[in-house]
Order: sequence, then structure tokens, then C-alpha cells
Amino acid sequence: MFIVMEINFIHKGEILEIYTDGASRGNPGPSAWSFIFVKEGNIFHQGFDYAGEMTNNMIEYKAIIHALKEAQKHTRWEIKLHSDNQIAIKQINKDYRIKADHLGRLCEEVYSLCQKFDDVKFFHVSRENPYIKKCDELCNQCLIDKGFSH
Repeated sequence: MFIVMEINFIHKGEILEIYTDGASRGNPGPSAWSFIFVKEGNIFHQGFDYAGEMTNNMIEYKAIIHALKEAQKHTRWEIKLHSDNQIAIKQINKDYRIKADHLGRLCEEVYSLCQKFDDVKFFHVSRENPYIKKCDELCNQCLIDKGFSH
């Protein structure tokens, strides 16, 4: 069970925890992204939307980009961003080389957005993480609402 809190700003010394996910029906296929913001274990903000035809990796990057754009409304300090997409996280952390130009451009956009904050760290987490599961539910519901079933 999650408690949804109303918080407008994360103060200096506090960490904004972000969880993101992207879902695609096919690769490429109809896609949706989602994110949730967490403070002290409670979800206080979420976002999701349909994104059209994309590959799995593209939509994962889009989720991260949308989350970082929205985070600017809540903090300029420290962010810990979590995703279950190992490829995107390892590419962003420069553990994997980016071979595809379109993913390179998305990664550059992530780096540009990171400049808006004092510190942003990226972590790969299991898809069994409860916050990632919540993001997955948001993506899947968005796709179902657009007429794309499992």
C-alpha cells in the first residue's frame, strides 16, 4: 500500500527518489512511459503518457527524460533515479557504449537535463521493486486505455 502525499518541493539535503518505466507492445510498437516520485517511502507525484510507436529502449529513455523534466518543478538538489532497464542505466552511467545514434541523442538529452540539478545518480533495480511495479501498472493501464491490450 502506498500513501500519496502532497509535496511541492524537495529541500536542500533531501533526496528526490524517482522510479521510471517504459512499456512497448512490440519492439517497436505502441508505447507508454511513466514515473513516480518518492520521498521517505511515500509516492507524492506521478506522471505517465502514451508516446506512439517506439522501441523498448527508446521508451525507457523517454520515461527518464520526462521524469527529469518534471523533477525541475520539485527540486534542484539531489536525485536518485531508478529503472529496471539495465541497458539505459548502463549507457547513462557509461558502463556500456552506445552504438545506436537515436539512443545516443536521447542519452545526451538526459545528460543535459542532469545539469539542472546538483547531483543525479542512476540505479538499475529489479522489475520486482514495488515502485517499478507501480510504474509498470501505470504504463500498462495507459496502453490499455489507448486500446492496446497485452
